[in-house]
Amino acid sequence: MAASDLEKEIQELRKELATLQQDMGKLAEDSGKASKRMSETAQEAGEKALAKLESEAQKLMDKLQGAGERAVRGGETVVAGVEESIQERPLVGTAAALGIGFVLGMLLNRRS
Repeated sequence: MAASDLEKEIQELRKELATLQQDMGKLAEDSGKASKRMSETAQEAGEKALAKLESEAQKLMDKLQGAGERAVRGGETVVAGVEESIQERPLVGTAAALGIGFVLGMLLNRRS
């Protein structure tokens, strides 16, 4: 009797061990799948963040380019106005240039 009881317990332990091995295999497989999904999700999030960053950078570059173009046009307008003013009144333009040069000279001499 003792031998048959022992044999039953061994058979029962073998069944439990086989079930445990199956469960561990399923757990490892599920863990691998979950890890792969997490990796894919992280990669997708990174790609989305990069795309958004590139989009925002492009918008900023477009704004800067527009501001630069407006500044150039404004500078051209100012230069054209000064040129026209000098052509209309050359003596005033020469006096203004002389005055500006004198003031700059004085300022630069003070720093030296």
